[in-house]
Amino acid sequence: MSSYEQTAALLKGLMSNLMSTDNNVRSQAETALNSEWRDVQPQTLLGSLAFLVHRDNEATARAFAAVLLRRIAFQDVKAGDNKEDERTVWSLVPNGVHQAVKNELLGALKDETDRGTRHKLCDTISEITNNEGENEWADLLPALYACAQDGNASLRESAYRVFSSCPYLLSGQSPDSVNSAFGGAFQDGDATVRLAALQASVQYILAATDKQRPALAPMMPQMLGVLEPLQRDGDEDGLTEALSALIEAAEETPKLFRAVLDSLVTFATAIGKNDALEATTRQTAMELLVTLAESAPGMCRKNAQFCQQIVPVCLQMMSSIEDDEEWYTVETLDDSDNDENHVFGEQTLDRLANALGGKQLLPVAFNYIPQMLASSEWNQRHAGLMAVSSIGEGCLKIMRNELGKIVHMVVPFFTDSHPRVRYAVCNCIGQMATDFAPKLQEEHHAAVLSALIPVMDQTSVPRVQTHAAAAMVNFAEEATKQVLEPYLDTLFERLLAMLNGSKRYVQEQAITTIATIADNAQAKFNKYYSTIMPMLLNVLAQATDHDHRLLRGKAMECATFIALAVGKDVFAPDIPRVIELLTLTQQSVTEADDPQASYLQASWARLCKLMGAEFAPILPVVMPPLLTAAKQQPDFAVLEADEDAETGYSAEDGWEFANIGGQQIGIRTTLLEEKCEAVELIGTYARDLGTGFVPYAAETLETLVPLFKFYFHEGVRVAAAAAVPYVLTSVKLAGDDAALRQVWSHICDCYTAVLATEEDDTFTLQLFNSFAESLSAVGANSMTSSQLESLASACIAQMTKYYKRMKDREAARAAEELDEDDEEQLAEEEMLEGLAVDEVAKALHAVFKTHGTLFAPAFHGVVPVAVKYLHERDPAARQWAICVFDDLVEFTGPASSQYAGDFLEPVTQALRDQSAPDLRQAAAYGVGVMAQFGGDAYADFVVSAALPALLEIISRPDAREEDNVYATDNAVSAIAKILRFYGSKLSDARALLQTWFGALPVTHDEDEVPSVYEYLVQVVAEQPDALVPNGDAQMLRHLVKVVVSALAAFDFVPALAQALIALMQNSMQALDASAKAELWAEISPEQQQALQAKGLF
Repeated sequence: MSSYEQTAALLKGLMSNLMSTDNNVRSQAETALNSEWRDVQPQTLLGSLAFLVHRDNEATARAFAAVLLRRIAFQDVKAGDNKEDERTVWSLVPNGVHQAVKNELLGALKDETDRGTRHKLCDTISEITNNEGENEWADLLPALYACAQDGNASLRESAYRVFSSCPYLLSGQSPDSVNSAFGGAFQDGDATVRLAALQASVQYILAATDKQRPALAPMMPQMLGVLEPLQRDGDEDGLTEALSALIEAAEETPKLFRAVLDSLVTFATAIGKNDALEATTRQTAMELLVTLAESAPGMCRKNAQFCQQIVPVCLQMMSSIEDDEEWYTVETLDDSDNDENHVFGEQTLDRLANALGGKQLLPVAFNYIPQMLASSEWNQRHAGLMAVSSIGEGCLKIMRNELGKIVHMVVPFFTDSHPRVRYAVCNCIGQMATDFAPKLQEEHHAAVLSALIPVMDQTSVPRVQTHAAAAMVNFAEEATKQVLEPYLDTLFERLLAMLNGSKRYVQEQAITTIATIADNAQAKFNKYYSTIMPMLLNVLAQATDHDHRLLRGKAMECATFIALAVGKDVFAPDIPRVIELLTLTQQSVTEADDPQASYLQASWARLCKLMGAEFAPILPVVMPPLLTAAKQQPDFAVLEADEDAETGYSAEDGWEFANIGGQQIGIRTTLLEEKCEAVELIGTYARDLGTGFVPYAAETLETLVPLFKFYFHEGVRVAAAAAVPYVLTSVKLAGDDAALRQVWSHICDCYTAVLATEEDDTFTLQLFNSFAESLSAVGANSMTSSQLESLASACIAQMTKYYKRMKDREAARAAEELDEDDEEQLAEEEMLEGLAVDEVAKALHAVFKTHGTLFAPAFHGVVPVAVKYLHERDPAARQWAICVFDDLVEFTGPASSQYAGDFLEPVTQALRDQSAPDLRQAAAYGVGVMAQFGGDAYADFVVSAALPALLEIISRPDAREEDNVYATDNAVSAIAKILRFYGSKLSDARALLQTWFGALPVTHDEDEVPSVYEYLVQVVAEQPDALVPNGDAQMLRHLVKVVVSALAAFDFVPALAQALIALMQNSMQALDASAKAELWAEISPEQQQALQAKGLF
């Protein structure tokens, strides 16, 4: 008799209460399980559960015991007095108990007869294996091999279920042996075994390395061979599961499908267009194909049949829409039809167009769309219009050239006899207004609006009327004031009528459209203000019942958009009432799903933008709910694979689930979006209120900084990083330097800790940017030596990572391993990494600027990485390194010369690089800072090596062309600094001065403009004949043009502006009247207008 038999009997009685439908009984049982079993006799609990899994007579008890064993074994419990010392229950029990549990589970694996219980048993075995590691359960792999070869199909299926959850168990096998083993299973006589093997093979492929995967390609035909028997036998559930597994593979390893793509497209499209099958089955088949298109667009473009076969199926699905009386009579609008085939077809066509582009998809689509639009069947016309709107974004480049024809083709349907078709054309034009902006608005506004606006009068079909107003939102968002102004009167006439309509959703849309048009019209909206604002305030004051919450939210949104449009002076009389109504509304929001909450937060933010510092007294009303939302923790749920998630965790409430390790892991995403919005708004308040935000600075920083590690939602992390500098700046502006330094030390440590290990490139660049802005706000000498070392280490870690990626890409290209898809992916990676690298440089710049030579010891570790970048072929890599050394010279001066041997020669090469203007610009800037800050240590290099290269840059025939102008401006500025600081070391300074003067003006680089023109003023004052010898008229004219171009293009500090004006006036006085007139005629009209606008003439 097992030592656990008696305790198992006691435990089974408790388990029956755990399964009770009575909440009190179940709660008491859970308490007893934890306090009387888990916490005091965990080894007995685990052993007894394993005993029940194997030996109990009831399948329900065995299944529940397996679930409990998995859940309890890996719960975290306190292991001692230390509050933070937590371990899993499994880790607290002796190895002997582990072995006893494993023995019972392997016995159950051999003996279990109930399929549902067997599945739960496999999940428990997998959980133990995944938590222990692959080498801790020596008996498992031989047992699984034996099961895989057993005559019992249930045992064979079980083996592959475990392999699916623990694919690393097969990692020690050669690809050939794995292919062979799976190959046999794919042809098993039992469908459940074939399906389990397919799912396991997918997980094995996903777990394999990039180098291992090509050897697994021979499995793909056999894997697809699992599908056809499932279809033939009418097993739609199994077919859907198999297709879902292949979707996982398509997302991660699409290239493995290359050899089987033809057959897969034929099979999946046959499923997709088979009306006799369930919608889920058809949609899953099409989802597999569109996933391949998104993951490997180049591969799919090259397949001649891909679009030819898929697009007609999408259009067929879109045509399956049915007329429904409820569509016309609903009182609220929702997305309840999102799982319908016609909606899926629209979404699939949209995704295909975005993935593959118009060259492949558009000709196929337009083989069908014209005849669909000409059909006598309304659902065909509806589908044709929805197809045009679906493909617009992805086919933009080609369709844009034919926009007039397309507009002419769809606009007549605004008068179609069927309301659903009129709805579709509203949708089509609304989407086109976004996709083809601003071309549609600028060139086709008359054709579009003359047809669209009348539809807003169709009170007999409120949904069409509403959708027309929604399309107007899209149009107005991208239209200029000039385009929209002629239509304002007729638009507001119709919108006011809609606002007085009987359907609430019509009123809601009218308010949204009014808000958008007001935002567009700005001051032109003043004439409508006195009519519309009282109506909105009346909605806020009177429509207080539960059903009108969304209407109130849209009313407050509209009122505050109008406030921004008309300005503070017009809105001022209504400010107190609006604040009163918003405050009352906020006090009434008590339910988590109240739609007014998000509208309130955004409306308060718009009022803050309008009122500025006067908004500060309202912060005690606004900030508490924002901080509460920002502090929310995500809601999670863990369900068994066979539990119905929708029952308790509705998608409408924001729940999303993923299958992981045999369980459904869910997270409520709506809460995350609310959290993200709250963090973003906190940042706007800190930015807009400055010192007025200080009372909330400490609590806000305590909330935001930990969110750097909020890995559940990238938007929350980005918003937190963006907000922190604004909060620190508010404290800085308040003049409390001591408080600023106190909070900064901890924040700085958090920055460097996250930056050192961050893998998300998007967040990496945001966080480096945030760090640089925060450090600039805090100011000089605010980091300790250890913090400087940590920042340097973080920069080294990131730049080393990016260097390795760069070399890996070079090696792959050299080996010709890349296809079109790979190149597209690498181009995206390179662009993102380039942005991140730029932000690393800006962070180093901020540290040098605020710490100068104090940063030099820590920077010593950065030098080897920067030197590696200096010697790369990639111009962007060299540019980054030169920018870093530029900062070293600028902010540490002569002390930087110890590293001069590392970067001077690369700087010379960069100055003469003919293919990379940005690289020349960085090098030219560096020469300038060497002259200005480097002292005698750099004199010989600058005068002998760099100056000739600078002269080559400014004398290029294409020096002033768009690509080269910034390099030219920096070279001109650098020469000015050489003249200014190394003039005594030049053999012919006067000749160089004339050359420099001839290269003026500096026209584009705003950073270099002030120093150049300060030097110009200085030279004219100290050496009057150096630039204009003997009052040379031509030189005078050039001097005036130089000054005019600067004054017209840039805003200078008052002292320099006055000096330049005086210089221009004095030079003009030296010319006779005809010369002045001739000179003025040579100055462009744009420059003349700019000077007059600034009051300089």
